[in-house]
Amino acid sequence: MIELQGLTKTYGGKDVVSDVSMTVDSGEFCVLIGPSGCGKSTTLKMINRLIPLSAGRVILNGEDVTTLPEEQLRRRMGYAIQSIGLFPHWTVAQNIAVVPRLLGWPKSRIDDRVEELMHLFHLDPDFRAKHPHQLSGGQAQRVGVARALAADPEVLLMDEPFGALDPITREALQAEMQRVHQETGKTVVFVTHDMDEALKLASRFAILNQGRLVQYDRPIELMFEPADDFVQDFLGKSDLGLKLLSRRWVHQYTADAPYAGVRASQGEIIETMRSYGHVWLVDDQGRPEGLFGARLGVAREAQQGLGRLTQVETDWTATPDMTMKEALSRMVWRRVTALPVVDDAGHLAGEVTMDGIMGRQP
Repeated sequence: MIELQGLTKTYGGKDVVSDVSMTVDSGEFCVLIGPSGCGKSTTLKMINRLIPLSAGRVILNGEDVTTLPEEQLRRRMGYAIQSIGLFPHWTVAQNIAVVPRLLGWPKSRIDDRVEELMHLFHLDPDFRAKHPHQLSGGQAQRVGVARALAADPEVLLMDEPFGALDPITREALQAEMQRVHQETGKTVVFVTHDMDEALKLASRFAILNQGRLVQYDRPIELMFEPADDFVQDFLGKSDLGLKLLSRRWVHQYTADAPYAGVRASQGEIIETMRSYGHVWLVDDQGRPEGLFGARLGVAREAQQGLGRLTQVETDWTATPDMTMKEALSRMVWRRVTALPVVDDAGHLAGEVTMDGIMGRQP
């Protein structure tokens, strides 16, 4: 747990962070967000005393951080930044192992920890001997975050770590960070200026403006109960529905899917379509192969036979842990009103539909 009590930083007689008080519970993914110059990075750096406090206190699991030796504090808090800062003359394994080595861990324990973290971040074992210049931006950032977690810190601080990456790599690393947080249960404090990134990652938001904490709340409460006009304008009004769907998951909307096996007769398929308006065609292993009906702009085809079969491709199936925003995007892109939900083996586990999205209460 991290408690900020009246946190203040003054430069030249002006408060750049003013009287910020909030509590980040253990296991929370807290995002600090706000416009440029609002004090979010300064607040983050005061947590581990990279910047000294002008006033206030930071309490880490019951201990005032100002009473702790700096090097002990830094080892209890992992730190990942946008520029990564990997040592160019060291290998990936050596970069990940830097803090455990400073702590005097035995070599066998260090090797095990490096292997564990490379597996956690889906880094190929061959990368152990590579140097930073041989890595892509996304791979280097994975190594940077792995290094921050190497000594198993109580807290992970992240200052816009994905800000310099291209959109595709950025999205992939956001998904990876979600997974890593779920698997490790670490307390994370994450700075970003990107609202979509914040909505995807945060379990709790801290919105800052001009050095002050304006609202500290869960994402849904922020969207439906903004503290003031600034918060409402910062969140944006025009795409609130899409923002809401970015906080909803496919498993929350999944319903039973009407289906027929590839060996079913035409009459059986048509009968199912008359009841549901569409039907999924599945192979002998239960994997979806095609869809009759449920196409945008096409009337119910069951009245006139089967109509056209839409082939199911992997890029428009949904998985239970996918956001509903992504599921809706796939529906629109494929011009269908339903998506098959598949399990890890690719078996049909249900479906999400446009009607299901529209009919659910916020």
